[in-house]
Amino acid sequence: MIYESAVLGAQGADGADQRFRLRWTENAEHGPAMMVPSKPGRASNTLLINFRGMIEQSLRDLVAWVEDAVVPAGTSYTFRDGKVTLPATAAERGGIQPIVRATANRVVRAEVSTGQPVELSVHAKVPSGAGQIVAVAWDFDGSGTYPFSHDVDGTQSELTRSTSHSYESPGTYFVTARVTSHRTGDVAATNCLIENLSRARVVVR
Repeated sequence: MIYESAVLGAQGADGADQRFRLRWTENAEHGPAMMVPSKPGRASNTLLINFRGMIEQSLRDLVAWVEDAVVPAGTSYTFRDGKVTLPATAAERGGIQPIVRATANRVVRAEVSTGQPVELSVHAKVPSGAGQIVAVAWDFDGSGTYPFSHDVDGTQSELTRSTSHSYESPGTYFVTARVTSHRTGDVAATNCLIENLSRARVVVR
């Protein structure tokens, strides 16, 4: 990656380790989700997260690094052929963003009949030391409303939650699970909320 290469070239490996960290944010754009046009049947906030909390927490971590020598976690990644690839697990990836995986009937693309219940499941894990999960919500139809939330108490850094939903009209639906973590597990927090999301496709015949 050009940024890391420039730092390594200027400061060497030891200097970069002492002064530089890179954090990737999955499912984010350079601007807020609300500024990105929605796709047909898929609101932009089912494709992109609110990354404000990532910035807020990273600034706090930077202050702790400078003032108290608390070394922040960076994100592991590979860069090849112009593409950034992030490791699949929280342990390998690091950083501070939860890893989220959603399924419908235990797969990422399910086919069902109208009125047939679909089992929706989400597994999420926060990297070590990055906090606990404080919210898990579902959007069932791409509208971006997230009408259903699980009860979460902020004590777990890894969890699996399931629910079911049925569709009365044929079509293709992108179901989205959005998971939010917080460094201290504060379920009432309004700042430093770290989001990620995952989607599954449901084809209703």
